[in-house]
Formats: sequence, structure tokens, C-alpha cells
Amino acid sequence: MSDSSQQLAETAIAQPAGSSSRASRRGGMLAPLGFRDYRLLFAGQLISLIGDAFYAVALPWYMLTRGGGAASLGLVLTAYGVPLGAATLLGGWLSDRLRPRRVMLFSDFIRTFILLGLAWLTFGGGAPFLNSVPLWSIAAFTAALGLFDGMFTPASNAIAPDLLPDDQLQAANGLFYAMARFVQMTGPAFAGAVVASVGSPFSFAIDATTFAVSTLTLALIRSRASKPIAPVAPDATVEAGAGASPASGAPGEAPAPEAVQTDSLWRFALTTPYFLILLLVLVVANLFNGAAEVAFPALANGPLRTNAQGFGFMLSAIGAGGLVGGLLASALGNRINRGWISLLFFAIQVIPISALAFAPSIAIAVACMAGFGVLNGLGNVSFLTLVQRKLPRNLMGRIMGVFAFTNFASFPLSVAAAGFAVAQFGPRPVILAGAVVLAGAIIAAFFNRDLRNL
Repeated sequence: MSDSSQQLAETAIAQPAGSSSRASRRGGMLAPLGFRDYRLLFAGQLISLIGDAFYAVALPWYMLTRGGGAASLGLVLTAYGVPLGAATLLGGWLSDRLRPRRVMLFSDFIRTFILLGLAWLTFGGGAPFLNSVPLWSIAAFTAALGLFDGMFTPASNAIAPDLLPDDQLQAANGLFYAMARFVQMTGPAFAGAVVASVGSPFSFAIDATTFAVSTLTLALIRSRASKPIAPVAPDATVEAGAGASPASGAPGEAPAPEAVQTDSLWRFALTTPYFLILLLVLVVANLFNGAAEVAFPALANGPLRTNAQGFGFMLSAIGAGGLVGGLLASALGNRINRGWISLLFFAIQVIPISALAFAPSIAIAVACMAGFGVLNGLGNVSFLTLVQRKLPRNLMGRIMGVFAFTNFASFPLSVAAAGFAVAQFGPRPVILAGAVVLAGAIIAAFFNRDLRNL
């Protein structure tokens, strides 16, 4: 649910440069691409995602063949993961203070040189001043990469409202989600062929080039939010949607819940019960996602009696389902931009998860994974759009940082717990238990009227 209230202060989003009133009225999933600045963002991030596929293949392949084996790979990935999680909170804070585009621009600029440095370090078995590449040097580069990846993540989730009117956010989020799933499905295979042909160092350099392109596209973006959100009294309140863009909702849309205006994320969280419930649901969902990383392959290798190819089909089915879900969400647009609809998508996905626990064959398991991917894509896109449209715009970066932090922080705990549980009880009971707990959290969220009525 990787993956809610109202704007707390008056904001106006400028008509993006190079766009027109006609562009803002166009519907359909491709309508956001009619805005110059969003086209630049979309193109740059697409190229960067393709580059990430090269890194995802090149790093483990280098470590396993020339960098010390599986144990060293684990240490390098740990060096990457620790700053990644911690930096999400910093990135969210900086995003609110400096604007998301600047944080993204700075992060991509620095990551360009980190990847170039890693390519130089590993080229020919070591840099000129080293006889071999020590583990600590690779870990230092991956730690730096994790730091700026973490800073980039919340800013990238908060930038769309700066570039698009509110009525285009749903289509934009769905289109971007579908693009990411498509790259996830096809990128590693293409990158694997390139890594096998030219080696890991050149592949790191290719990734660095994609970051340079993304840096350029971000530098070319001209639009800004037309009016910064002014500080307001902590005890002031505003009706939901007040000060929102005229295009922010459909005629007759029910008002969102009332909330306390503040520039403090902590005050907002403590005075907004539905936000705390939403965080609880996110934690539970992220714990399930981590458990699935252990339980799904164990199910394929154990009860389903399939091989690595069969498990690959299962993972591809999730990606294909997510691609379809993202495109559906983009095409449906604001028709599904409601709190209860997002919760409903996440609730219904419990059905294919539960069916997966009882799947008698790999074909049924693949079908369950595809259904899960579709519903998860619909839920994630509609949820992200709700956050961007309904939660306070002046806190958007910090909110995205908290969401990202709950994802990264819960992953090691859930993987470790799932490993123990699967070893004791097997994958089927673990998957079913996870589905039950997830369903319970979502049902509890339905009882909160404010969250339901977003």
C-alpha cells in the first residue's frame, strides 16, 4: 500500500509553463503529458528508472563474481539500506523547505558522480591507486547512493502537485505507476544482457548517464507553486477544500474532514486521528509486503513444487497486474479518487492473497498474483492522489518522507519475522495470516468516517 485529509492552508497552483486552459480540460490518461514541465519530469524519470535496472543487475553480479561473494553482497546492501531509510525523513523536510524539484535535482546531480565513481573504482579490477577493490570502498559508494536515494524518494512523490492542476493528478500518478511496473518487468532482462556483454563497470556508467539526463530534465522545469503557503495560527481550522484549486474536485463532491492548520507535522498527526489510523494501515501493509518477500518464493519452492522460472512467472504476474492497474487508474481518473474507494481496493486484494495461500498449482498462483497486482495498482494510485490532493500541501514532503520511512524501516523486521515463521509453519499459513491481519487493519480504517469520506 507501497505505497486523506484536507489542505490546511490556502494554496494556488500556477498554470504550468507551456500549458493552456485547453490542456487542463483534456481528459484521459495521457492528458498530463500535455503539460511541458510534466513531460520533462516523466521523460527524465523514465530514463532514470531504466538506468536503475542496470544498477540492480550490475552490483550483485559484480559482488558475486569479483567482489567477495554473497556475504560481501549482503554487507554492501546493508550499507545501502541503512542511510536509505534514515534519509527519507530528511528528504521530506528539505522538500517542504526548498521545494521538491530542487531536492530531486540535487540528488540526481550527486548520484551521477557517485555512479561514475563506482564505475571508475570497479573498472579493470580496481582504481589506479588500488591493486584490488576493497569492500569498504564499494560499501562507501553504495551508502552514499542510499543517502541520496532516500532524500529523492519523498520529493519525487510530492512534486506532481507543483506541476499539474489537481484534476490531472490521478491520471499522472496512474501513468507513472504503470510506467514503473513496465520497466520493472522488462528492464532487468535487457540490463542483464548488457551487463553480460560489457560488464558491471560500464553498466554503472550507463546508470550514471541516465542520472545526468534526469538532472537536465529537472533543470529545464520552469513551473513553481504560484503562492507559498502562509503560516497560520495553530488553532485555526478550515473547511475541507478551502483554498483549493477550482479543478480540485468534481461538482457536488462531499467536503473532506475538518483539520487543524499548522506547519508542524507532529501537531497535524496528533490532532488528526484519521492520519494516525492511515499510518497504522501503512505499517501493517508494509509488514505484509516484507513477509511476502520470504513467503512467496517459499511457496513456489515448496508446496507448488516449481523452479526458479515458475517463481519468475509469479513475480512477472505482479508486475503485469500492476501495469494494468496503473493504466486503469489513470483512465478512470477522478472517478475513483475517494477515500472509501481506495480502502475498498486494498480490502478486495485480500481475496487473491488468500486464494494464493490455497493455490494448488503454479498456474493458479500466477493468476492470484496478477489479480493482486491489479488491485494493488488501483489502490496505490488512488491513495497517492488522495494524499496529494487532500493532505496539507505545506507538509507534503514530510508526509511522503514518513510514508517512505515506514516502508523502509519495517522491511528488515518483517523479513526476519517471516523467515522464522515460514520455517516453523510453512508459507501457506504465513500468507493467510498476513491476509487476515491486513484485512483487519483495513476494516478498522473503514470505521473512521473522516478517512472514509476523503
